[in-house]
Amino acid sequence: MSDNTEIWARLRAPFNPGQINKLPKPYKRDSPKSNCRECGGYHGLPAVHLDYVGHAALTDRLLEVDPEWSWEPVAMDPSGLPQFDNFGGLWIRLTIGGVTRLGYGDADGKNNANGVKEAIGDALRNAGMRFGVALDLWHKGDLWSAKEEQGVEGAEAPRPAAPPAQQQTPSVDWPKEILKARNHRESLLALLDKAKGLGAPQTVIDQIISEGNALTERNAA
Repeated sequence: MSDNTEIWARLRAPFNPGQINKLPKPYKRDSPKSNCRECGGYHGLPAVHLDYVGHAALTDRLLEVDPEWSWEPVAMDPSGLPQFDNFGGLWIRLTIGGVTRLGYGDADGKNNANGVKEAIGDALRNAGMRFGVALDLWHKGDLWSAKEEQGVEGAEAPRPAAPPAQQQTPSVDWPKEILKARNHRESLLALLDKAKGLGAPQTVIDQIISEGNALTERNAA
């Protein structure tokens, strides 16, 4: 296999702010809908906004690093079209630089032409993540998904923190805590919540997220 080190590095390069979109995730499924000042959309509020890269920006990145990149469905239906599974999802093979990896996408229950396009775009983003494309954004989304599974979805919106002068941050050996949690996703999630709750320095929070990114990459390899 040829040395694709440069390709992998270019795939993992951060996206420009203008290429990153916002995906709203309401704190509750039945949150009342209203116009959102942050993203301009109409959805349940309050909500957290997750960063993601759209289909066009992803395609631009793939063409930039490998003009001959390609994708194909894992299975075809009798009419010769991509085969969707019983959940409305699509498995694909994405090939970049001669290396092929699997991806899976769906359209969140949409059963129309736009749903097909959304499923393809979602599958490409998922497969691209296996190559490291926008991996940091995926990890943040995984953190929120994990919180939903743990019941945070039904929690009230976060309350404003007390003024700095009133906060007393306990002494924590953050490097030691990060070292203990670095190989366990749930431990990293709990540590991230702890760091934010105690007002830890941003460098500590960034390091925890970085360890989460590395763990996600190791698990995806």
